[in-house]
Amino acid sequence: TEYQTIYQGASDEVDKAWGDLYNHTLMKIPKKDMALMANKSWPVKDEPGYYLGLFDVFHQLHCLDSIRRTLHKDYYGVGEHHKYDLLESKHAFHCVEYIRQALMCNSDVSMNIWNWYDNLKYVRGSSHQAHTCVNFSKLQEWAQERQISKFIDTTEYIEDDLPDPPIIH
Repeated sequence: TEYQTIYQGASDEVDKAWGDLYNHTLMKIPKKDMALMANKSWPVKDEPGYYLGLFDVFHQLHCLDSIRRTLHKDYYGVGEHHKYDLLESKHAFHCVEYIRQALMCNSDVSMNIWNWYDNLKYVRGSSHQAHTCVNFSKLQEWAQERQISKFIDTTEYIEDDLPDPPIIH
């Protein structure tokens, strides 16, 4: 179709395209920057003065990709590692709610227009309008320059030294 992109369907190539959008984006944020955040984060083990961070857009893309995979049970199957029935899991409800909040919080007010289609003999909405976007490649690049490439043990408690409550300017 005219709307086909590399991000549709189910294949190793599609999985790689999605993975390229959000993989390798867990970042280490310096203490001086993390201290200015509204919420505290977890320290990076063996790297004093750094804290875990992830731009929300990468979490949103992970959620959308998880929902995409669910639409292709025939390819991904059910019950295997990374191949699960998302729609029957709590993760699905989390992802749908998370994406809803993101869409409402970052409301795109680009105007959808309506056009007459001679071949269809009716007026139909068109989603071919211009958008004002962030430079996503630059955002990825910035995150990847700060990425954490080592395994993060999420079961180990690490004492943090951030102010509580955070410093808000």
